[in-house]
Amino acid sequence: NSESVTYFWQNWNIPVHKWCLRHFYKPMLRRGVNKWTAQAAVFLASAFFHEYLVSVPLRMFRLWAFMGMAAQIPLAWLVSRFLRGHYGNAAVWMSLILGQPIAVLMYVHDYYVLNCEG
Repeated sequence: NSESVTYFWQNWNIPVHKWCLRHFYKPMLRRGVNKWTAQAAVFLASAFFHEYLVSVPLRMFRLWAFMGMAAQIPLAWLVSRFLRGHYGNAAVWMSLILGQPIAVLMYVHDYYVLNCEG
């Protein structure tokens, strides 16, 4: 369980998180980029790679994974600003329960339209 979106994503895939810290986030901070901008840039880079990993096997570029990941940035701000404790945890779970299946359904729909209709 996680009381914030930020905490969830920092602990979701620890090896990837540490790699991003070492190779993207900390070098950006050393170059004078502020903390929030560096976090957003690393998350957008992750969103790009998520989209790439979906787009290549499906042979279609739709941005659903990218937009789903990018939407986590304002969600993280809203949860940290307005929700605490169980409410923050509920927001994290709702984003996972609703967001990922919606994105998958969007890809299934688009794949079907491109490949299965007459």
